[in-house]
Amino acid sequence: MSVLVVDDDRDLVDVITYILRRDGIEVTAAFDGQHAWERFQSEAPELVVLDITMPSMDGVELLRRMRTESTVPVVMLTARQDEPSIVEALDLGADDYITKPFSPRQLVARIRAVLRRASTYQQVLAGSDRELRCGDLVLDTHLRSIKRGDTQLRLTPLEYRILHYLMINRGHVLASSAIVEQVWGYEGSGNEDLVKVHVHRLRQKLEPDPGEPVYLRTVPGVGYRLEEPVVEA
Repeated sequence: MSVLVVDDDRDLVDVITYILRRDGIEVTAAFDGQHAWERFQSEAPELVVLDITMPSMDGVELLRRMRTESTVPVVMLTARQDEPSIVEALDLGADDYITKPFSPRQLVARIRAVLRRASTYQQVLAGSDRELRCGDLVLDTHLRSIKRGDTQLRLTPLEYRILHYLMINRGHVLASSAIVEQVWGYEGSGNEDLVKVHVHRLRQKLEPDPGEPVYLRTVPGVGYRLEEPVVEA
Protein backbone atom coordinates (compact mmCIF):
# COMPACT_ATOMS: atom_id res chain seq x y z
CA MET A 1 0.00 0.00 0.00
CA SER A 2 1.37 3.44 -0.92
CA VAL A 3 0.31 6.71 0.70
CA LEU A 4 1.16 10.30 -0.21
CA VAL A 5 1.35 12.50 2.92
CA VAL A 6 1.04 16.24 2.27
CA ASP A 7 1.56 18.82 5.03
CA ASP A 8 3.81 21.88 5.42
CA ASP A 9 4.60 20.86 9.03
CA ARG A 10 7.72 18.76 8.46
CA ASP A 11 7.81 17.47 12.02
CA LEU A 12 4.25 16.23 11.68
CA VAL A 13 5.02 14.60 8.33
CA ASP A 14 7.98 12.83 9.93
CA VAL A 15 5.73 11.50 12.70
CA ILE A 16 3.04 10.37 10.27
CA THR A 17 5.64 8.76 8.01
CA TYR A 18 7.14 6.86 10.94
CA ILE A 19 3.73 5.66 12.11
CA LEU A 20 2.62 4.48 8.67
CA ARG A 21 5.91 2.80 7.79
CA ARG A 22 5.84 1.00 11.13
CA ASP A 23 2.45 -0.30 10.07
CA GLY A 24 3.87 -1.61 6.79
CA ILE A 25 2.68 1.26 4.58
CA GLU A 26 4.93 2.79 1.92
CA VAL A 27 5.05 6.58 2.25
CA THR A 28 5.89 9.48 -0.08
CA ALA A 29 5.98 12.96 1.47
CA ALA A 30 5.39 16.47 0.13
CA PHE A 31 5.48 19.79 1.99
CA ASP A 32 3.57 22.15 -0.29
CA GLY A 33 0.72 21.92 -2.75
CA GLN A 34 2.71 22.21 -5.99
CA HIS A 35 5.25 19.59 -4.94
CA ALA A 36 2.40 17.34 -3.85
CA TRP A 37 0.68 17.69 -7.23
CA GLU A 38 3.88 16.63 -8.99
CA ARG A 39 4.33 13.67 -6.63
CA PHE A 40 0.69 12.69 -7.07
CA GLN A 41 1.07 12.53 -10.85
CA SER A 42 4.40 10.69 -10.79
CA GLU A 43 3.83 8.28 -7.87
CA ALA A 44 0.14 7.33 -8.36
CA PRO A 45 -0.47 6.67 -4.63
CA GLU A 46 -3.28 4.42 -3.40
CA LEU A 47 -4.36 7.02 -0.84
CA VAL A 48 -3.57 10.67 -0.03
CA VAL A 49 -3.37 12.25 3.43
CA LEU A 50 -3.80 15.96 2.76
CA ASP A 51 -3.57 19.09 4.90
CA ILE A 52 -5.83 22.02 3.97
CA THR A 53 -3.63 25.02 4.77
CA MET A 54 -0.36 24.93 2.78
CA PRO A 55 1.87 27.26 0.72
CA SER A 56 1.90 27.48 -3.11
CA MET A 57 -1.40 25.59 -3.44
CA ASP A 58 -3.78 24.84 -0.58
CA GLY A 59 -5.31 21.44 0.05
CA VAL A 60 -8.72 22.41 -1.30
CA GLU A 61 -7.30 23.41 -4.69
CA LEU A 62 -5.07 20.34 -4.75
CA LEU A 63 -8.07 18.11 -4.01
CA ARG A 64 -10.03 19.83 -6.77
CA ARG A 65 -7.22 19.03 -9.25
CA MET A 66 -6.97 15.44 -8.05
CA ARG A 67 -10.66 14.89 -8.58
CA THR A 68 -10.46 15.99 -12.21
CA GLU A 69 -8.48 12.85 -13.03
CA SER A 70 -8.65 10.41 -10.12
CA THR A 71 -10.99 8.87 -7.52
CA VAL A 72 -8.09 7.91 -5.24
CA PRO A 73 -9.21 7.98 -1.57
CA VAL A 74 -8.28 11.22 0.22
CA VAL A 75 -8.17 11.78 3.99
CA MET A 76 -8.03 15.46 4.92
CA LEU A 77 -6.05 16.73 7.92
CA THR A 78 -7.25 20.06 9.23
CA ALA A 79 -6.85 22.28 12.26
CA ARG A 80 -10.16 23.88 11.29
CA GLN A 81 -13.10 22.50 13.22
CA ASP A 82 -15.79 24.74 11.76
CA GLU A 83 -18.41 22.82 9.79
CA PRO A 84 -18.16 24.88 6.52
CA SER A 85 -14.47 24.00 6.06
CA ILE A 86 -15.13 20.31 6.66
CA VAL A 87 -18.19 20.24 4.41
CA GLU A 88 -16.26 22.04 1.64
CA ALA A 89 -13.59 19.33 1.64
CA LEU A 90 -16.18 16.54 1.65
CA ASP A 91 -18.16 18.29 -1.06
CA LEU A 92 -15.10 18.31 -3.31
CA GLY A 93 -14.75 14.55 -2.91
CA ALA A 94 -12.68 13.93 0.22
CA ASP A 95 -13.40 10.51 1.71
CA ASP A 96 -12.81 11.43 5.33
CA TYR A 97 -11.27 14.10 7.54
CA ILE A 98 -9.34 14.20 10.80
CA THR A 99 -9.03 17.32 12.93
CA LYS A 100 -5.71 18.20 14.56
CA PRO A 101 -4.49 17.19 17.06
CA PHE A 102 -5.10 13.51 16.41
CA SER A 103 -3.78 10.23 17.75
CA PRO A 104 -1.46 8.09 15.58
CA ARG A 105 -3.69 5.04 16.08
CA GLN A 106 -6.71 7.04 14.92
CA LEU A 107 -4.95 8.06 11.70
CA VAL A 108 -3.91 4.52 10.82
CA ALA A 109 -7.39 3.23 11.65
CA ARG A 110 -9.02 5.86 9.43
CA ILE A 111 -6.66 5.14 6.53
CA ARG A 112 -7.33 1.42 6.71
CA ALA A 113 -11.06 2.07 7.03
CA VAL A 114 -11.12 4.25 3.92
CA LEU A 115 -9.24 1.62 1.92
CA ARG A 116 -11.50 -1.13 3.27
CA ARG A 117 -14.57 0.92 2.38
CA ALA A 118 -13.31 1.45 -1.16
CA SER A 119 -12.79 -2.30 -1.57
CA THR A 120 -16.18 -3.16 -0.04
CA TYR A 121 -17.96 -0.62 -2.20
CA GLN A 122 -16.51 -2.14 -5.35
CA GLN A 123 -17.94 -5.50 -4.26
CA VAL A 124 -21.34 -3.92 -3.65
CA LEU A 125 -21.16 -2.22 -7.03
CA ALA A 126 -20.32 -5.47 -8.78
CA GLY A 127 -23.39 -7.17 -7.29
CA SER A 128 -25.79 -4.31 -7.96
CA ASP A 129 -28.19 -3.90 -10.87
CA ARG A 130 -26.96 -1.45 -13.45
CA GLU A 131 -30.05 0.75 -13.07
CA LEU A 132 -31.80 1.47 -9.78
CA ARG A 133 -35.09 3.37 -9.61
CA CYS A 134 -37.11 5.06 -6.91
CA GLY A 135 -40.00 7.15 -8.17
CA ASP A 136 -38.53 9.34 -10.90
CA LEU A 137 -34.99 8.97 -9.50
CA VAL A 138 -32.80 6.80 -11.73
CA LEU A 139 -29.27 5.80 -10.66
CA ASP A 140 -26.94 4.27 -13.29
CA THR A 141 -24.21 2.30 -11.50
CA HIS A 142 -22.04 1.99 -14.63
CA LEU A 143 -22.07 5.69 -15.47
CA ARG A 144 -22.21 6.62 -11.75
CA SER A 145 -24.93 9.11 -12.58
CA ILE A 146 -28.27 10.06 -11.06
CA LYS A 147 -31.27 11.70 -12.71
CA ARG A 148 -34.55 13.01 -11.40
CA GLY A 149 -36.82 12.83 -14.40
CA ASP A 150 -34.87 14.47 -17.21
CA THR A 151 -32.63 16.45 -14.85
CA GLN A 152 -29.06 15.25 -14.31
CA LEU A 153 -28.06 15.72 -10.68
CA ARG A 154 -24.51 16.53 -9.61
CA LEU A 155 -23.48 14.56 -6.53
CA THR A 156 -20.15 14.29 -4.75
CA PRO A 157 -18.61 10.80 -4.52
CA LEU A 158 -19.77 10.46 -0.91
CA GLU A 159 -23.29 11.64 -1.71
CA TYR A 160 -23.43 9.15 -4.58
CA ARG A 161 -22.34 6.25 -2.36
CA ILE A 162 -24.90 7.16 0.31
CA LEU A 163 -27.68 7.38 -2.26
CA HIS A 164 -26.58 4.13 -3.91
CA TYR A 165 -26.74 2.33 -0.55
CA LEU A 166 -30.16 3.84 0.17
CA MET A 167 -31.47 2.87 -3.27
CA ILE A 168 -30.28 -0.72 -2.95
CA ASN A 169 -32.25 -0.83 0.32
CA ARG A 170 -35.13 1.42 -0.76
CA GLY A 171 -38.20 1.02 1.39
CA HIS A 172 -36.13 -0.19 4.36
CA VAL A 173 -35.00 1.86 7.34
CA LEU A 174 -31.21 2.17 7.58
CA ALA A 175 -29.58 3.16 10.86
CA SER A 176 -27.12 6.05 10.69
CA SER A 177 -24.45 3.72 12.07
CA ALA A 178 -25.06 1.24 9.24
CA ILE A 179 -24.72 4.01 6.66
CA VAL A 180 -21.42 5.16 8.16
CA GLU A 181 -20.09 1.62 8.29
CA GLN A 182 -21.04 0.91 4.67
CA VAL A 183 -20.03 4.24 3.14
CA TRP A 184 -17.06 5.29 5.27
CA GLY A 185 -15.91 1.83 6.29
CA TYR A 186 -15.61 2.20 10.06
CA GLU A 187 -17.88 1.61 13.05
CA GLY A 188 -20.67 4.12 12.83
CA SER A 189 -21.74 4.64 16.44
CA GLY A 190 -21.34 8.28 17.42
CA ASN A 191 -21.13 9.51 13.82
CA GLU A 192 -24.80 10.45 13.40
CA ASP A 193 -23.90 14.09 12.68
CA LEU A 194 -21.69 12.97 9.79
CA VAL A 195 -24.68 11.30 8.13
CA LYS A 196 -26.99 14.18 9.02
CA VAL A 197 -24.84 16.71 7.15
CA HIS A 198 -24.80 14.60 4.00
CA VAL A 199 -28.50 13.75 4.14
CA HIS A 200 -29.21 17.48 4.35
CA ARG A 201 -27.09 18.14 1.27
CA LEU A 202 -28.63 15.21 -0.60
CA ARG A 203 -32.09 16.60 0.06
CA GLN A 204 -31.06 19.94 -1.41
CA LYS A 205 -30.31 18.11 -4.66
CA LEU A 206 -32.91 15.32 -4.72
CA GLU A 207 -36.06 16.80 -3.32
CA PRO A 208 -38.48 19.09 -5.18
CA ASP A 209 -38.93 20.83 -1.80
CA PRO A 210 -36.03 20.02 0.60
CA GLY A 211 -38.08 21.36 3.51
CA GLU A 212 -40.78 18.74 2.85
CA PRO A 213 -38.84 15.66 1.70
CA VAL A 214 -40.79 13.03 -0.22
CA TYR A 215 -37.90 10.69 -1.07
CA LEU A 216 -35.40 10.71 1.79
CA ARG A 217 -37.34 10.31 5.01
CA THR A 218 -36.05 10.59 8.56
CA VAL A 219 -37.08 7.84 10.97
CA PRO A 220 -36.68 9.52 14.39
CA GLY A 221 -34.27 7.78 16.70
CA VAL A 222 -33.24 5.24 14.05
CA GLY A 223 -32.01 6.60 10.73
CA TYR A 224 -33.28 7.13 7.21
CA ARG A 225 -35.42 5.48 4.54
CA LEU A 226 -35.56 6.12 0.80
CA GLU A 227 -39.08 5.66 -0.50
CA GLU A 228 -41.20 6.38 -3.56
CA PRO A 229 -43.29 9.54 -3.25
CA VAL A 230 -46.98 9.03 -2.65
CA VAL A 231 -48.93 10.18 -5.71
CA GLU A 232 -52.25 11.68 -4.73
CA ALA A 233 -55.19 10.69 -6.91
